[in-house]
Amino acid sequence: MRETLLREKLLDARVPDAAGAEERGLRLVRTAYAASPPPLRPRRRSGARRTMQAALAVGLLAVAISPAGAAVRDWVGDNVDPAREPALPALTSLPAAGELLVDSARGPWVVHEDGSKRLLGAYSQSTWSPRGLFVAATAPDQLLALDPQGDVRWTVTRFGSVSDPAWSPDGYRVAYLNSGTLRVVGGDGAGDRALERPVAPVTPAWRPGPRHVITFVGRDGRVRAGDADRGTEIFATAPGPLPTALAWSEDGSRLLVVERSRIRVLDRGGAEVWSRTAPPGKEYGAATLVPGSDRVAAVLASRAERGRSELLLLGPSGRPARLFAGPGRFSGVEPSPDGRWLLIAWQSADQWIFLDLDDPQRVIAVAGISAQFDPGTTSPPPFPELAGWCCVSGG
Repeated sequence: MRETLLREKLLDARVPDAAGAEERGLRLVRTAYAASPPPLRPRRRSGARRTMQAALAVGLLAVAISPAGAAVRDWVGDNVDPAREPALPALTSLPAAGELLVDSARGPWVVHEDGSKRLLGAYSQSTWSPRGLFVAATAPDQLLALDPQGDVRWTVTRFGSVSDPAWSPDGYRVAYLNSGTLRVVGGDGAGDRALERPVAPVTPAWRPGPRHVITFVGRDGRVRAGDADRGTEIFATAPGPLPTALAWSEDGSRLLVVERSRIRVLDRGGAEVWSRTAPPGKEYGAATLVPGSDRVAAVLASRAERGRSELLLLGPSGRPARLFAGPGRFSGVEPSPDGRWLLIAWQSADQWIFLDLDDPQRVIAVAGISAQFDPGTTSPPPFPELAGWCCVSGG
């Protein structure tokens, strides 16, 4: 009787700090995985797939009995594809050549193709130089140029906030925002000067080509382009909703203008080539031009608090193609340098999703992204931001 009673009491007993124990166990598994990780590229052998599917089934069972299970079960049937691999617990390599620049709470990181990464320092936003030789980064009152090892090459100090750096395609100019003023400095840190004010808080974009043409957004929503050396205006669109992002195509023939309500593509003179309007109840988020094509990869999200996000492939004609969808928010999308892969930053799931545009069924998911860019933290780290996927450093 005593043994039976003791067993019943043990089964009914509450485990002290159950959530903490679960988190510590997860960290232990990730540490062991990092010590001997498998390659990132998905395997296609049937035996490995059956093992993965069994692991996925166990994971789904754990979700079903967890407190969050009720919310997850509503969407898991629409998003789990048995033909796709489950999320890897750590980033061990990139699926394409090049290096990623990632802005985290600790500062910008350079992620190499083999998955190793380096923290450059306690800076805020960052951006690549044209060939990945340098990184422009910001601090509360400084613009800095760093090499990929984190060594400072030069600094410019300004009063007020310093943000949104953009390096010209030839490497000879860097634009940035300083408390509502657009400023330009030489690629060697010399000749810092104000170019325009006031401007909207949108990262400026340089047009590829022989001239230093800078594109920015005015406070009235106009998209404006001008010669940064001569001080002459090239074009200005009509006033309108404030864009959230600007980006030129590699050949300088098309300008992507992202607004919450629509995606616009303009020509070199600022005339609209094509556009897409968001459906009712939805809005556009992150977007990028796909290298080597006339297509735009854009995030379309529900405005509802607990909505869904989709990654769409848009073009000048035809219906949009849905590449990926999931609950919550996709905070970023970045193409690989060769244009074959798209990286989705899935903030709500704390995952990165790599999509192969040549093989839409090939998807690589990596979990636990926040902790990988804020190691050792004792509190939930913020989700990092994608800052660019560049060519091989020095290439």
